[in-house]
Amino acid sequence: MLEYLHFVPGRLRLKISELRDQRRAAEAEAYAAAIPVVKSVVANPITGSLTINFEKDEFAIYDLWNRLCEQGYASGPCPKEPISGSVPTDNLVGKRFGRAVVSAVVEAIVQHSAQALVRALL
Repeated sequence: MLEYLHFVPGRLRLKISELRDQRRAAEAEAYAAAIPVVKSVVANPITGSLTINFEKDEFAIYDLWNRLCEQGYASGPCPKEPISGSVPTDNLVGKRFGRAVVSAVVEAIVQHSAQALVRALL
């Protein structure tokens, strides 16, 4: 069962509970590596993940996805290629939140350090 999917053009990473089995992970790695335009494949039976790097200009994600579905390594709708130059809006919210948290932490550290310095000088 597909638990996780990450896709950028030329790289697909799947997390599949079945791949926690050493034999099944080796089979998946060998199957994907046999696809001519695949540059590298790494199956990790500890995490149950399969990472595939492929020639994005010579092979559409749809073709790779269909092959993986046929073998039971993937299921559901094919991931869509991101539009060049676009940034998902939820990513912007996450970045803003992250910056706010980092700013607050840095401000607290600077304030604490300044107070410690003043106490040391007195």
